[in-house]
Amino acid sequence: MVMEERLILEGGVIQMTKKWRIITLILLTAMLTLSGCNFFNKQTETKQGQTQQVTKNDSKKAVQITEIKPLNIMTLQVTFSEPLSEEGVKVENLETIKKDFSFDHDLTIVNVPRLKIGAKSTYIVPVTMQKAGTTYTLRYKDGETKAFDGSDEKINISQAKQVANDTFELESLKEQGVTDYANIIEAYKEARGDLSFQVNDDNKDDKGKHYQVISSLRDRVVTLTAENGEKLQADYVLFTQAADGRQAPKFRLPEGKVMKAGTKYTVTADWATIKNSTFTATDMAPLIIKSVEPIDATSFQVTLDKDPGMELFAGRAVELQAEDGSTLQAQYRYSSRKGAVGIFDVIDETLKSHGTYKVQPINNWATADHMTLTAK
Repeated sequence: MVMEERLILEGGVIQMTKKWRIITLILLTAMLTLSGCNFFNKQTETKQGQTQQVTKNDSKKAVQITEIKPLNIMTLQVTFSEPLSEEGVKVENLETIKKDFSFDHDLTIVNVPRLKIGAKSTYIVPVTMQKAGTTYTLRYKDGETKAFDGSDEKINISQAKQVANDTFELESLKEQGVTDYANIIEAYKEARGDLSFQVNDDNKDDKGKHYQVISSLRDRVVTLTAENGEKLQADYVLFTQAADGRQAPKFRLPEGKVMKAGTKYTVTADWATIKNSTFTATDMAPLIIKSVEPIDATSFQVTLDKDPGMELFAGRAVELQAEDGSTLQAQYRYSSRKGAVGIFDVIDETLKSHGTYKVQPINNWATADHMTLTAK
């Protein structure tokens, strides 16, 4: 009897011990599961926190705009927290750089930013036309957005003057308080020589004289109106705005259009106030090509009978006719002129070795009577 009760008791103890083991295992598993979830949740929270912190840090590291000064209707002066990268100011990267500058109200840059002489991170930035009374915002890449009020100040131009049958210039004068940006930026400092000078953030020189700044004229246009009311749009000719030590950018009529001798014309522009804006056109003699000499398989030099004294090669082209009647075109290489000599590059083709070509200026900008080019 006693033995039976003891066995039953021991059996009960054994059974109870097994039950407690099972319960303990269940509890331990639950605790581990909960701990694991908390651990992974903490890890996830930590990673999310780290990601948010990295994003904040990246925003802080991004180049920031610290100040924007509208200088005139087509020019901003922008100061950054640090200098822009070399890639961020290359003309070859213009289309990409345009995307780096995010404006509202359809404002965009028209050429690359240019660092001012003596500045650490202050740039001249040419833009499309602003509107007075409009508040604009600008963000550079992933930086913070900054606001500024638009300007409608126009550039003071001294006079308009015809220089070819299809071309005229707009001259401004430094002594009248107007400077081309080429004179005050680091990129052209060496090439401009004595014409370069430094201005402060208010665009005053060391004597306190204030200057209007003509920024890049790329893509700028003006309107030429004849006395009979006929209007023509003239486009800026690249690389002429500060050529030959003058501030006299050239503007050219559409292909095939010329000014009529004896007719009065008036020039107007939404970016300039032109003091002497009217002139009477004359029939101007074309330039005279004296000789043509090969340089290599894709280029040659053209020599005029005399130095025109200004950049009249810019934007010009010639046709080359081979002995078999086929033709090539060659375009003037911008800024290559030295006196009466300019370099032309064949477009998308090469000259045939020892081939002979007749030279014909396109649109009669020059004469080339019986002129030929013999390739190397």
